[in-house]
Amino acid sequence: MAYHYRNKIEILEEQENDGPEAFGSTKVVIATPWADVKTMKGNEFQQWRLTANKENVRFIIRYRKGINPRQYVRYNGKDYNIVSVTNDNGMNQTLTIFAEVSD
Repeated sequence: MAYHYRNKIEILEEQENDGPEAFGSTKVVIATPWADVKTMKGNEFQQWRLTANKENVRFIIRYRKGINPRQYVRYNGKDYNIVSVTNDNGMNQTLTIFAEVSD
């Protein structure tokens, strides 16, 4: 299957604010890969146990270490919670990131 990495996405991570009066956290960009973005079909919602009332998207990027479900994807001005990250076929060539839109 040929992938079309035409969409720039941002991978974000929540980091605690520093300083004496710091409280809370901010989302910091840790990577900006190109991705093939695919919306998910109804039967895929059931297969991955996702809820159909949320916007669910699959992002396929070139393989890289350090991406995990505690992070976020920003695409087209929306933030998505990462549900799972899969190393496709275990070959360290591509990663599939399953995500749903943040509330």
